[in-house]
Amino acid sequence: MTDAPARPSAIADDSGHGGVQILVTAGPVRFTGDLTPADGGLDVGPNPHDLVAAGLAACTTQTLRLYAKRKAWPLGAVHVEVTWRREPGWLPADVFSRVITLGGDLDEAQRARLMEIAEACPIHKMLVAGSKVETRVG
Repeated sequence: MTDAPARPSAIADDSGHGGVQILVTAGPVRFTGDLTPADGGLDVGPNPHDLVAAGLAACTTQTLRLYAKRKAWPLGAVHVEVTWRREPGWLPADVFSRVITLGGDLDEAQRARLMEIAEACPIHKMLVAGSKVETRVG
């Protein structure tokens, strides 16, 4: 039995027509990525930092939902906002700020535990630990 090649997690295609708008394929969806006008784009899609922030927000939300479900806790709506900023002179210079709002009839101990669980989100752990990027010619 041979292993099938892994499906790429994401693909970005540039048409070569001069703009910075790209077609992004992530999982089963396709959308436009772009930069702001100040950065030379048209602002018709998320920029790369927005995409990383979205991954952190999505992973945090899913991690909390799965944990609460496993514990049969009455977690209602979950709202996670992530902002990115660059702080020159800091190490690391990239800072992701996350605000988590938990709905539902949770007691204080459950809320505190869910905030701890947010730190176990795989994307959070990856960002904090750092990652290796391997690049090769296609």
